[in-house]
Amino acid sequence: MEQFNFIEHKTLFNQNNEIDKKKIAQLKDLNLDFVENEVCFLGLNPFNYTVSYYIGIDWLKEKECYITVEPKIKDLDYVKMFIQCLKHQEISKYFREIYNIDFKKPKIKTSAINWDLTPFLIVHFLSLVEKIVNQGLRSNYIVREENLNSKIKGKIIFQQQIKKNIASKREDRYCCRFQEYNVNCLENRLLKKTLLYVQRYSKCYREKYPELIQQQNKLLSAFENISDEISYSEIKRIKINRLFKEYIEATELAKQILHSFGYSYKNTEESKQNELPPFWIDMSKLFELYVYCLLKEEYANEILYQTSGKYGEVDFLKINEKLIIDTKYKKIYDNEDKYKIEDIRQLSGYARDKGILKKLNITIDNEVVDCVIIYPCDDTSKRCFAGRIIKEEKIEQFTKFYKCGIWLPRKQ
Repeated sequence: MEQFNFIEHKTLFNQNNEIDKKKIAQLKDLNLDFVENEVCFLGLNPFNYTVSYYIGIDWLKEKECYITVEPKIKDLDYVKMFIQCLKHQEISKYFREIYNIDFKKPKIKTSAINWDLTPFLIVHFLSLVEKIVNQGLRSNYIVREENLNSKIKGKIIFQQQIKKNIASKREDRYCCRFQEYNVNCLENRLLKKTLLYVQRYSKCYREKYPELIQQQNKLLSAFENISDEISYSEIKRIKINRLFKEYIEATELAKQILHSFGYSYKNTEESKQNELPPFWIDMSKLFELYVYCLLKEEYANEILYQTSGKYGEVDFLKINEKLIIDTKYKKIYDNEDKYKIEDIRQLSGYARDKGILKKLNITIDNEVVDCVIIYPCDDTSKRCFAGRIIKEEKIEQFTKFYKCGIWLPRKQ
C-alpha cells in the first residue's frame, strides 16, 4: 500500500533532502477530491502539496494509499502536553478542537511512526468523568427481576413464576420484573467498566504519565458502590437525555475506548499501535492550550483566555500588566532576529481594538500596549513561567513587541 510521509509544515522530501518531485507527481495523479475543509487529508494543500499544523494519519484513497504527518519537533511528546490539560477542568471544553478520530473508516496499517493515540481518548474521558463526579452521579431507572416474598412489584413474569414457584408450591412468592430508581444505572456501570480498563492501561505508563494513574484512582473511588457488570447489548441500549451533555460525551468516549481495546483486558497491555483509525491532532491548538495551562499555574486569575474584541479573539490577556499575549507554534521565533510580519500585524490589530483595550482598562487613545508572542523553543530550562518575566526578549524591530519561549516535552 502506497504511503506519503510528511513532516508538519513541509512538502515531500527525498533522502537527499530535496523536494521529491516523483512523489508529488504521484499525488497529482491521484486526482484527490479536496472538499471545503481545512482538515481534509490532514491539511494537504492542493496547490503546492505542503501540509499544515495537523499531524496524524488519513486515507487518500481507501485501501490504496494514505498520508501521514509527523510533528516538526523531533520526539515531541504531544501526549504529555495533552495530559497537562487535565490539571485545569475549565480547559476540557476545548478538547474536541484538539483532535478527532474517525472510527467509521477502515483502520490503516502503518509502520511510519509509533503513534500514541489511546491516551487522547483517555485524557478526554477522565476530564468528563471528573466533571460528572463533581456535579454528582445521576440516578436512573434500572430493570430488576426478583423473586419477592409475599408481595408483587411491577409485573409478574408468568413463565418464571410457574417454573420457580407454582411448580414447587411456593405460592407465597412472586417472580416480578420492576423498575428501580438507582445510581447503579447502565451509564454509570459503563463509566466504571471503562475506568477499570483505563486503570489496566495506565499501569503500562506508570512512570511516563503518572498523572493518569492519580486521576483515574481518584475517580474510581467515586464509583465504589457502582457495579462494572454490563453486557455489550446493554451498552448498545444506553440512551441519555440531551440535558446531560457530559454524560452523552463521556459514554460515547467510553464506547470508543472499549472498542479500541476490543473489549478485552489483554489488549490494554499492548502499547504499540501500528493499525489505527484515521485521526488528526491540531498542534497549533494543542500548543495554545498547553501554554494556557502553564500560564494558569503561574498567574491564576490574572490571565483571560480568548477575549473577544471588535477585530477578533486574542489568545490571552494579562490584566495586571496590561499585556496582549498570542501563541505562535512556529520555530522561526527561536532565531534571534526573525519574525513573521503577519503575526506582528495581527497583534498590532489587537492592540488597537477598543473592545480589547477596554478589557485592559485602557482609555487613552495614544497608549501603546505591550504585545508578547509565546513560541516553542529548544532551551530545556524554559519549561514553565515560574521565576521568569513574560516580556523576556525584545523583538527589536518593533516598539513594545516581545517574545517568550517555552520548551515542549520530549519522548524519553
